[in-house]
Amino acid sequence: MRFAIRGSEVTVPNLVGRTVREAGRLAGVSELQLKLESHRFDDQVESDHVVAQTPSPGSKLKRNRSVRVIVSLGARKIAVPDLKGESLRTTQIALLSRGLTLGVTSTISSDETEKDRIISQDPLPMTRLAQSPRVSVLVSAGRSNQEYLMPSVTGNTLDEVSRAIQNTKLEGRNRHLSFYSWSPKRHDTQADPPPGFKLAEDSSIELEVCR
Repeated sequence: MRFAIRGSEVTVPNLVGRTVREAGRLAGVSELQLKLESHRFDDQVESDHVVAQTPSPGSKLKRNRSVRVIVSLGARKIAVPDLKGESLRTTQIALLSRGLTLGVTSTISSDETEKDRIISQDPLPMTRLAQSPRVSVLVSAGRSNQEYLMPSVTGNTLDEVSRAIQNTKLEGRNRHLSFYSWSPKRHDTQADPPPGFKLAEDSSIELEVCR
């Protein structure tokens, strides 16, 4: 009787990590049947591969019985949110809440996008990615400061200096011309910074004018 029972049993093969097709073939070779029990997401096992089986590999099972398997759906995919126009802080929170991480953060000057707001992103919005991918963003550094060359004002009258300033793009953008130092020892106009010096929009110009 014991011999008859043992003769009707076979060893269950290891099906974990195999594709469903391969698992079915191995089960058939061992005179067993493959039964698909369920699917589940798994970060370690590729889609359409066996994640788990019952009975376990190496155990004994009567011929023509079923080996139940769970098949992987692959890593769970997450839709990347649209981050354009969001602040960097809001972006970090939005990514973390979805199980995503902030990747490379680059900055660029922009006249259209407010400072510290997202201009573009990679991957694009609604791209479906595996869990815990990195999303890189391009952030606005705000409007770029334009530079202008300081005109020559030495030896000119205050009216001539004003006209020289008006002929540059500093006029209307730079109003810091209200600092005057009156020198009784000079008979012309001096300026700091010197001619040819690069001036940003928020730069100050100091004039020394004779009485």
